[in-house]
Amino acid sequence: MTKIFIDANVVIDYLDRSSKDHGSAVDCIRIIRKHFNKPVVSPATFIITNFVLGKFVKNKDWHKKQMQLTFAAFEITSIEPYFINAIFETHFTDLEDGLQYQCALNAKAEIIITKDLSDFFDSKIPVIHPHDFVSRYYDITR
Repeated sequence: MTKIFIDANVVIDYLDRSSKDHGSAVDCIRIIRKHFNKPVVSPATFIITNFVLGKFVKNKDWHKKQMQLTFAAFEITSIEPYFINAIFETHFTDLEDGLQYQCALNAKAEIIITKDLSDFFDSKIPVIHPHDFVSRYYDITR
């Protein structure tokens, strides 16, 4: 089965109903869960998502439970110390995206889904926007 890596920005859109990209993130993750393996994310995605969305939540127990439910549905990659040096050997200027890329490589992902396509310009793994992933999926299944 195809292993699909999801960048943090897509997970945040998936959880944030006020995001203009919420619908495509939900569709994208639902398609992956139904027709592929569990979506793959890095521990950095957990940290970023917790930080960004946790700022707006008053009920921290509720937030913790939502994070637990959400991330139980993902395969979590490892982060290895050598990833840091590997990031500096790439063309990534956004170091967080460089870390996400190293996690995707290590997990043997076959696709990366992100909204930051330009940051992954020299990726050895095909990179696709969540909206395009959903559109291509529906074009194929029609």
